[in-house]
Amino acid sequence: MATTEKTGVIVVGGGIMGICAAYWLAQRGKAVTVLDSADIPNIHGASGDHLRVFRLTYGQDAFYTDMALKSMPLWLELNELVGDKLLQQNGVIEFATSTHGYEEKSFKLLKDLKVPVKRLEKEEVRRSYPMINTRAIKYAIFHPHGGMLWAAKAVGAIASLAQRRGAKVRPQTKITAVLRDKKEGIKGLRDATGKTWIADQYLFAAGPGNVDLLKSYKLPIKITRQYQMYVRPPANRGRYRPEHFPVWASLEAGWYGFPLHIHGFLKMGDHKKGPVVKPSEASAGPDSNAAFEKKCRVFLKRLIPELQHFTEFEAAVCHYDNTKDDDFILDRLPDAPNGFLAAGFSGHGFKFAPLVGKTLAELMVTGKSELNLHRFRLSRFKGR
Repeated sequence: MATTEKTGVIVVGGGIMGICAAYWLAQRGKAVTVLDSADIPNIHGASGDHLRVFRLTYGQDAFYTDMALKSMPLWLELNELVGDKLLQQNGVIEFATSTHGYEEKSFKLLKDLKVPVKRLEKEEVRRSYPMINTRAIKYAIFHPHGGMLWAAKAVGAIASLAQRRGAKVRPQTKITAVLRDKKEGIKGLRDATGKTWIADQYLFAAGPGNVDLLKSYKLPIKITRQYQMYVRPPANRGRYRPEHFPVWASLEAGWYGFPLHIHGFLKMGDHKKGPVVKPSEASAGPDSNAAFEKKCRVFLKRLIPELQHFTEFEAAVCHYDNTKDDDFILDRLPDAPNGFLAAGFSGHGFKFAPLVGKTLAELMVTGKSELNLHRFRLSRFKGR
């Protein structure tokens, strides 16, 4: 016999955004339940990998740099609360392949904001990071407040904090239908067992799953498959340890990577948009891709030559949920005053998760937020 459960707020999606929102909603005294179709954390989900980049650089886009600066103390507070380094600030180095490109704009903005940042000329890069082929770059910039976020660990730790504050977490609960009413907005959710979940408010933060779950809204989101590679350095492994080698990127070329962090392997990936896939195909996907392995070796030959001959490696994939303009969606759902959407984060959203969660809690509880959400309105896509 089908059952019904009622609560104050239901969050659909137990990735980093949903969990952070639940944490701050619980902080504000809301009775909140998180529903996820998989485990929390889900190792196959967008938040389930070992690491994500925490960087302050966004070219000349001061809005996102400001968001990163606002997110940093929230991450550090979470570090204290859980007694672990969810954010590890070992710095970010970015290699410029053109003279007046993204890195120069990032450097100028951080300087203007009086954020610690240093420009490294080729000779200094060569001395500090002898593995880098400086003939492939113009210069580099380094900001010490950047670093790496332990992604899956963060999801689990913040979920525990949320539960300590009264939130309920329900993994393995697949929502199959959103029940709507013209006057009330959303009146309930139905899961795969036939159970109905009823709340005063609903937040959809299910990553690629938002697209099918909210199919009637025709969300302006495309899912892309992004390939990654875990590589064990064939030599000189000590120089790639986090205390010697920061998070690195060459974003104009599309690449980013990490120091050694898991069983002697480092991760690298191509940030440029991969092939578009259906939401139902946004699972772990194939583990090997010969074409991507070749791309990795070609890039490494250019920037970090000693890594190009790796023999021990493991391929992986993740999935981005992309809006047309690469900005997020943080808004109420049209014709559903009790429904809220958090979407379009993949590729660069994880670093902002505590700020996004806090902002969503403010919006849902008070109707407004400290963060200006105009840029993230769903209505911006009307007429496009």
